[in-house]
Amino acid sequence: MDMVKIESIPLDVAVIGGGPAGISACLELSKSLELKAALFESETELGGMPRSCHIFFGLRDRKRIYTGPTYAQKLDRLVRKTSVGIHTGTTVLNIIPGNPGEAHRLNVVSAEGLKSYKSRFLILATGCFESSRQARHIAGTRPAGIFTTGTLQQLVNLRHLRPGKRAVIIGSEHVALSSVLTLRRAGVSVIGMVEEYPELQTYNFPADAMKRFFGFPIYRDTSVKAILGNDRVKGIELIRGKDQKAFQLACDMIIITGRFRPDSSLIENTPIEQDLSTLGPVIDMSFRTTVPNIFAAGNVLRGADMHDLCALEGKLAAQNIIRVSKSNEADAGQFVSISVKRPIRYVVPQKIEPNQIGKRLFSKLFPWPAIQVERTLKKPVLEAWSGKDKIWEASFLKLIANNRYPLPVDKFDWNRVDLKQGIILKVKSIKR
Repeated sequence: MDMVKIESIPLDVAVIGGGPAGISACLELSKSLELKAALFESETELGGMPRSCHIFFGLRDRKRIYTGPTYAQKLDRLVRKTSVGIHTGTTVLNIIPGNPGEAHRLNVVSAEGLKSYKSRFLILATGCFESSRQARHIAGTRPAGIFTTGTLQQLVNLRHLRPGKRAVIIGSEHVALSSVLTLRRAGVSVIGMVEEYPELQTYNFPADAMKRFFGFPIYRDTSVKAILGNDRVKGIELIRGKDQKAFQLACDMIIITGRFRPDSSLIENTPIEQDLSTLGPVIDMSFRTTVPNIFAAGNVLRGADMHDLCALEGKLAAQNIIRVSKSNEADAGQFVSISVKRPIRYVVPQKIEPNQIGKRLFSKLFPWPAIQVERTLKKPVLEAWSGKDKIWEASFLKLIANNRYPLPVDKFDWNRVDLKQGIILKVKSIKR
């Protein structure tokens, strides 16, 4: 069937993604009686990643602590009480941005077949996923027993299965600690955690506490040479960084954690600009992408981040849509582009509006704009440059990987900023 000939169903706002960001956006949109909104989620249930996770959900957005499944159920119940149309088990195949002043189109497929919608506004809230073994170029055979954290959590927490007996965890991001809890809940022994850098990519205290309590070693400065086994994982071969000595660990499970990247396939082959650092859409301080009336919020912007911050982003994106719809506001005003150099992993948003800086509350509860580093750095000195002028510098005792750090753009010397050249964030020095 030619989707071009399908009659389009009209909407005011289409929200793509039923995780914390997407649901929170819908809850906010439901407060505006003038806007007809719909939520599209490819899974059969709403809630996103929290459905299969542990505790400490909801503090900043719901003002109390839930378990992951309870938090997801709470969001599900709240959004189903609104006038927002809920479409689960529905995959958005593509989005076709309209010309200025025109509605955007999205084509979807579900058990009911193919449908097309036209919407004045879109919110992209499609989340993120972990990098696979293939993406990390890990050598060896392809036996059963290799999982990402997300797959592990679904098997254990949703299907109540015990997928193995002895596991090695690759990576030390925050999600690796979640993998430890999931494995122990399933009765699986943790044989070790492997981190390629000398520094852990999470906080030392909880990692060391888990190490002592559950009795497993953490192999720092250690890389994976190969996964061993044919039909089933038999072990893993590692290389120690300091002397390049190879050694093996016997196990029947490998958990590959972290290195999240945005699920941003919908912006490919569209005019929506993609950030080469995050691989997500470029946005401004109001969550607008580079295409008018298309917004983005949550982990599609950067990869994994705290769920409640993603929920707040969805809420703020919806508030901006309501504001624009009432005022018929045109595109954003004058802005300056901001980019990063490694080992800074990203800055979000990538477009700063100088005239908006004084109107924003830069709070640690919602760090915005924010940066993240790709690995843990000791005593780094960060600088911001515009052309040949340094407009800001700050020293830090430590920057932990995979954490969002607020970028104090209100302290930049804006009188020396070249709007055309933009701003580049660099690391001046790092203590080795």
